[in-house]
Formats: sequence, structure tokens, C-alpha cells
Amino acid sequence: MKLKLLTLLAFFITTIVVGQEAKTITGTVQDPSEIPLPGAEVKIVDKDNFDVTDFDGKFTLENVEEGDVLRITYLGFSPQEVTITESNDYIITLQEDAAALDEVVVVGYGTQQKQDITGSIAVVSGEELNKQPNVNPLSSVQGKVAGVNITNSGRPGSSPNVRIRGVGSVSNSDPLYVVDGVLTDNIDYLNPADIESLNILKDASSAAIYGIRAANGVIVIETKNGRGEGVSVSYDGYAGFKKVTNIPDLANASQYIQLYNEKQAFEGSENLLDPNDYNADTDWFEEIIKDAPVITSHNLSVSGSSEKTRYYIGVGYFNEEGILDAGRNINSGNDYTRITGRLNIDSDINDYISFGGSIAYTDTRSNDVQEPFYQAYIAPPIFNAINQDGTYGFPEGVGNFANPRGTLDFYRGKSEGNRVLANVYAEISPIESIQFRTSFSGDNRSNKGFSYTPEYRISTNQGSDISTLNRNNAENDNWLWENTLTWDETFGKHDITVLGGFSREERSFYRIEGIANGVDFNGDDAILYLDLGDVDSERVNDEGTKTHFQSLFGRVQYKFDNRYLLNATIRNDGASNFPSENNTEIFPSVGLGWIVSNEEFMQNTTAINTLKFKGSWGRLGNATVPRGFDVTATNPDIYFFGEQSAIARSISEFSDPSIFWEIVEEYDAGVEFTLFENKLDGEVNYYNRETQDAVFNITQLASSGATNTNLLTNAGSFKNTGVEVSLNWADQINTDLNYSIYGNLTTISNEITNIIGASFLNTGPGLFGNPIIRLEEGAEIGAYYGYQVDGVIQTEAEAAEYNSRVGAFRFADLNGDGLIGEDDKTFLGSPIPEFTYGFGFSLNYKNIDFGMDFVGVAGNEIYNFNRNSRFGNENWDLDFYENRWTPGSNINNYPAPNSDQNSSRPSSFYVEKGDYFRIRNIQLGYTLPPSIAGDSELWDSFRIYLNAQNPLTVFEYNGFSPEINGGSVDNPPGGSVVNSGIDRNVYPLSATYNLGVSLNF
Repeated sequence: MKLKLLTLLAFFITTIVVGQEAKTITGTVQDPSEIPLPGAEVKIVDKDNFDVTDFDGKFTLENVEEGDVLRITYLGFSPQEVTITESNDYIITLQEDAAALDEVVVVGYGTQQKQDITGSIAVVSGEELNKQPNVNPLSSVQGKVAGVNITNSGRPGSSPNVRIRGVGSVSNSDPLYVVDGVLTDNIDYLNPADIESLNILKDASSAAIYGIRAANGVIVIETKNGRGEGVSVSYDGYAGFKKVTNIPDLANASQYIQLYNEKQAFEGSENLLDPNDYNADTDWFEEIIKDAPVITSHNLSVSGSSEKTRYYIGVGYFNEEGILDAGRNINSGNDYTRITGRLNIDSDINDYISFGGSIAYTDTRSNDVQEPFYQAYIAPPIFNAINQDGTYGFPEGVGNFANPRGTLDFYRGKSEGNRVLANVYAEISPIESIQFRTSFSGDNRSNKGFSYTPEYRISTNQGSDISTLNRNNAENDNWLWENTLTWDETFGKHDITVLGGFSREERSFYRIEGIANGVDFNGDDAILYLDLGDVDSERVNDEGTKTHFQSLFGRVQYKFDNRYLLNATIRNDGASNFPSENNTEIFPSVGLGWIVSNEEFMQNTTAINTLKFKGSWGRLGNATVPRGFDVTATNPDIYFFGEQSAIARSISEFSDPSIFWEIVEEYDAGVEFTLFENKLDGEVNYYNRETQDAVFNITQLASSGATNTNLLTNAGSFKNTGVEVSLNWADQINTDLNYSIYGNLTTISNEITNIIGASFLNTGPGLFGNPIIRLEEGAEIGAYYGYQVDGVIQTEAEAAEYNSRVGAFRFADLNGDGLIGEDDKTFLGSPIPEFTYGFGFSLNYKNIDFGMDFVGVAGNEIYNFNRNSRFGNENWDLDFYENRWTPGSNINNYPAPNSDQNSSRPSSFYVEKGDYFRIRNIQLGYTLPPSIAGDSELWDSFRIYLNAQNPLTVFEYNGFSPEINGGSVDNPPGGSVVNSGIDRNVYPLSATYNLGVSLNF
């Protein structure tokens, strides 16, 4: 009996052993971009069996049994566990650990571990940027980063407006860009496919190392370079189309005639229109907007590295058609094309000396148009764009209005530009703790273009009796030489890094413009010369500037016991464009941090992985302010001094020759944390940012005798305060499924705190001598100023009381004097939102990935200048038609149709809510598995995706889009900063739909 039991037991043991026969497995460890991760540790849990991946991310493990658990770890990535199944080959994708303590962040003139940062710096990876098909990488940042407000334009090739923590300057609020060490004022030349990371220095202490260039924040960009051994080839491309959404509905022909006749009745006129006299019903937006304009992009890169050298070569092609249906008659179209090329190389001569550099080339070309969106908004629909006989239509009997189709067709314009940026550097490390670096960079931009209007005539109001050619050429030449010496050492519990540096920079600009009349056009742009026109009509103007900067700077980064942090910088800047007594300034900053989670009392806390408190203060400068003292004299004339005559000029304008740079002072405090096994990370910051000695115009008394009523000077101060909140959650459910969620919220409060002499400035566009913007103490930058609508006059008695007509607006008598005048104006709203937000998610299941991004703003207002600009019989929008006052309706918020000057002056009626919520991006992708992607190993990865950008926007505003960036309004100094909320002929945004592929060899 015992023998039988032992035999049976031996049988079961043998069966189990045979069922768990050991085997050999292989696999590849890669990042989310399917780039192999060399050096990752692959270990069998609870067994002494492990391997480390090679340069191709591959590993091999012997004596592995089904049911064993692999644990894969790699610095900067979340650990992952995989259960062994019947398969013998595994592809394992590790997810980046956003809360990893060793995450390296690019700061000014160096890098720093994320845990050691005391300021406010946001990082966006190149992979994240390329999820959205944009010509400018900053458009893809919209909604991703707290404290950074991105406003896009629909114009082909256009750059977005970027505001970091609100308005930094009335004259120019654009940030400084630093691309691989090259300082520049824009990155429209940069191909998003070439970017490795984008780092936004939001607070003064982080940006102070750049001194007078950093008042509006700094964006530091690193481009790609080779990594790993061997050669990698990548292709990314997409093609798609655009569709204009939310086209405003306008009154059709019968509705227009009805409104026109009501307007005539309002004005007491009997000059009415008979609908039978008009057979046209033109939708002018449909006439000028193109169906499904195409957008394409192709990017090819080659990168690699050896033991001592790393390189990256990238080329790109981008083409975008505009939404205007141009290209007829003499017009050449509406599109933008950009070709880019980049070479990056770094090489180590030995352990002590390294050198490298980069060169980037960009060629841009565009077919330009006159943008007739406002014309289409106001043009009566009762005449044809083009008549049956081929002539262009024009309105008869209702006034002089331009034919928007004619505006497109009788204009020809083209622009070309090329830009070369080059940078070389050398680094010497005589000992491990000391590094000397010297670099020299150059930036050359050349732009040229022409615009041509032929001799033509559509109506008495539209046309030209003589052709006009305008040609312009502009060139920017900039160079920068920088030298830094860095000492980095650790003494026990003390970590210290000291940086000192010196830089010199020259920036020069020259522009020449020529105009001539009577130039004939035979279809060839190459022979559009000014000399072919009327010699007597030729006019040439040119302008130029040259500015030198010189700086000394230093920084100390200190950490004690991995708990207490100090970051202090100082920079002494000098600029040649200011008078000698004001051309140098010192910009200091200091930041403190406490890593609470490294304290002993926190070691047993399991829910909190990291916790850090931080605070900072700093001063920044802005040297790119306008100057007014070099254009203050009259035209030359002959004057007599006794009996001697001479050509002289007389001063007729007051100016301030002592204008100096603006100063930004900021306080920042915040907390960073990661929770629940690093699945949740977040950051909360408070900022108080004040711009002092801000340069803008103020009103001066007419009694001064000067011809200029406005004086440009260091006029006052304003501040931006708010709170930023960012949260991110990432989790891996199992080997097949992982997801992440992010969200951010920023509050903004802007206020002008002081204007010298209690003065003010009325500015911006306006009608009948009524500008709609006022800069005044206590108001916000760009705030609208006008009359508060208090209803609609309903009776003849009211009309007599207000000296107006029944159906007209009634305005609030704010000063109670019984009259409506200047003293009854008040602030009506602001273009600056009270808060902005963004959130989204990504989901990965096996080979399928899906993600959505959402953005929104709230608490801002838009001034609808399209609706306000009424001089006669312009068309109305459908919203007005459906809600207007009519006799007996008692409607109290919309007037009767009219163009009365009282009703058309700036008022709350034209100020509308700018809140919006938008689905910013939707993307669905599929990565072909290895079994399909080819056992022949023709490629490493192959991903196909569908993308929709801006497919849905929810808003109440009566216009194309509530995302307004100043449009074509040009009112310097101030420009689009002051006018940022005014909708006047703004080029609208579009939804974009694309099919793309990513292929890596």
C-alpha cells in the first residue's frame, strides 16, 4: 500500500516538473516612442536571474518558467512587472515617471534636477508637442501648462500670441526664446519635429539669469541629438484638410431689405427698397471662404552616435492653404510653405575637451491676400459677386460698399524669407568639478515681398485708376558671444554649483521699401520692377537700428543634506539703446526650497512620496521698449537767419529722451508633491508680478503747444497676480492597459496700479472720435471704455427727454447731471480672462492609443467692432435680426436698425462674453505589432493615426471665434497687446482633420 502511494506521488511530481519545463525568453524594452532603452534591468522576481538590455534595448533570460514574473526598471521610468506566458518573445514599453526625483530640467545656462528647483518651470516633451499638427510648436502648448496663455490665429504660417502669467509689457509681451543656446525673439523658423524638450521659465527667479531680455518669461528649447549606438532613421508625416467652423449667420437679402426699410423709418426717410428690384441673395462668407483647404507635412531625420560623437540631421516640408478662396484674376492664392533643415553635432575629443554646434536653415514662401472678412460681414447681400456678363457686382441705391470677391481678386502679393541660425561651442573640463564653456552664435534673417494692385474699377468706391507696386526688403543680423565657468562640487551633505558668465550681443535691422505707380503686369512676377513705373511717382523709404548688449552674470545653487535649497542669481546688463545715465541695471533674484519628504519624520509616510515647499523673488528687465524722441521734428523748410537762408527743422512735438527699460519684480510661492506611489503629481503656485516704469503713451494737455496730444514715456505700473494649479495622474492597470489624466487651472488678476500725474490714455479703434480703450489707474490693460446701455427708448416722451428717437439706445446717466456726456463713460469689460484651464487624458491598450485635450477660458470680454462699425447701410447679423426692437415689441436690449452716431458710440452692447470651451485635440493611433510590422525587420515601429484639432468650440460670442489675438488692428505703441480683445477683421480659426504616420527604422 505504501509503495503504491509513493509511486502515485512520484507520478504527480514528475508531471508537475515536466509541465513547468524551463525555457529561454527574449525581448525588447522601449519607451512610449518605441525608442529602445539600453541599460534597463530585467529581473525574475524572487530569483537570482536577471539581464541588462543592450544598446538595442534587447535582453535574454534563460531558465524561465511560465508564471514567473519579470520586473523591469529603468532610471526615469516607472517599474513594470510582466507575467511569463507561453510566448518566448516580449516587447515591453515603459512609461515615463513624471515624478522621478532625478528628472533633469533645462534652465538658463545649464540643467538642474527637478527636485532642486526653487522656481516655477514647466516642461513639455517633444513627443507631446507633435501630437498636434501645428506649424508652430507653441500652438501645441495651449492648455497644457498652467500660467501660459496661448492665443492662436488662423492665418497660414502665423505665430500664436504667448502670455506667461499675464501681460508683461504694454509695448511687447512676447517671451524670450533660447534654442540650443541661441537667443531669439521668435521660433517661427523651428520645425516641431526637431524639438526634444520645451522648458518654460515662468517666474522671475528662474528667468533672472537672462536679465533685460526676460521680462515676459523665457522659453528654453533643446533640439534632438543622437543617442544609442548605430543609425536611426525616422519619418513623420500627415495630410489633411481644414474646415471653418462657427461661421456667423448674416441676414439674407429679404431680411436685409426688411431691416433697411425699418432703418429708413427710424430715420424718418421714405427712401425704401422694393424686394422685387433685387434678385441677388449673396452669402458673402460662402463666397470668400474655401472648402476644405489642404494641409501637409513631411519630416525626415537621421540620428546616431558613436563612442565620442552624436549627431542629428533633420529636414522638413510644411504646406498650409488658407481658408480664403483666392487665386482668381491676378491673385496668386492664399497659402504658406516652409522648408527646414537642421544639423546638430557634439563630439568628445577626450575626457577633458568637447565641442559641437548646430545649424538651422529655414525657407518660407507665401501667397498673400487682402483679407476681406469685415467687408463680407457688412456687404449687403442684394448684389452679386460676379454678374452673368462677367463683371463684378456692386450695390446700387444703398451706399458704397466693396465687393469682397473683388478685393481678393484684384490684389497680388507674395512674401519670401530665409533664415540661418548657427551656433558653435567648446567645453573644457581641466578637472571633474570645473567646466569652461565658450559659444558663438549668429542669426541672419532676410525677408522680401511685394504687393501689386492693378488698374481696375468695380464701382466709384472700389478700384484704382492707376496700378501700384510696393516692394520691400528687410534684414536682421544678430550675433551673440557667451562664456561661462561652472564649478560643481559635493562636500559631505553640501552640494554646490557656482556659475559665472560674460556675454556680448549685437542686433541690427535694416528695411527698405519702394513704391511706384503705373507698373504693368503681364503674369510674370520676375519683371515687377519699380523702374518700370512712372519715375515721378517712385518713393523710397528706409529705416534701421543697431543695438549692443553686454552682460555679466552669476548664479549659486546650494543644497544641504538633500533637504534645504538655495538658488541665487545676479546679472548686470547694459544696452546701447538707452541714454548713458540709464543704460545699465542690476537684476538679482533668490529662491528657497525645503524638501519636506526627505525629513526623518516623513520616512514612514506611505501616501506622500515627495513634498517640497518653495518661494522666490526676482527682478527682470525689458529693453525692447519703443522710443519716440527720434521723430519729433517737422519736415525740412527754408528759414532765414538775417540775410542768410538755410534748410532747418523746427521742433513741434514733445518727447521724452530719457526713456529707460521697464522693470518686472515678482514674488512666487508654491508647493510640489507626488502621492500614491508616484501616480499623482501636482504643483500649486501663487505669483505676484508687477511691471514698473511701463512705457506707453499718456495724454498731455493741448495747452502745451505741442502737436502731439500723446507723450510716450515711462508712464506707470501694473501688476498681475494669480494662482496656478497643475495635477497629473498616471497608472498602469496591467501589461496591456495604462492611462494618464492631466488638468491645470490659472487665475489672473490684472490692474494698472499707477500712472504718472494721474493721467490716462484713450486708444484703440473707435468711431466718431470715441476710442474704445482707456488706460487708467485701477483699470486692466486693454479695458473697454464707453457708455452703459440702460435699455431702449420705448415712447416719444422718452425720446424727447433724451433728445433721441424711439428704438434707440438709452444710456445710463452715471454722474446724474441729466445729460449724456464724457463723464458718463465707464469701464465695460476686459480682454484678460479671470481664469484659463486645460485638461485631457490618454489611454493605451495593447497597440491602440487614444487621447483627448480640452481648453477653455472664462471671465473675459470681446469687443465686437465688426458689429459696431456702422456708417450707413451695412448688413446685420442674424442674431440682430431675430432680437431687434420693433414698434410695440418692448424689446429692451437690442435697438431698432439704425446707424445713428449715438447708438454707434462705444457701449456695453458691443461688449460680449469671451468665455469658451473647446475640444482642442482628438487622436486615435494604432501601432502595427511586430508580427505585422515585419519579421524581416524593415522597420522598428510603424504607427498610423487620425487626428482632429479644434473640432468643437462652445461659446456665446457673435463671431467666428472667441479666440481673439488683436487681429489686423495696428495701433502702435500698444499694438495687439492693448487691442487683444477687439474683433475687427480677425482671421478665423479652423478645425483641422489629418491622417498621419510615424515610421522608425
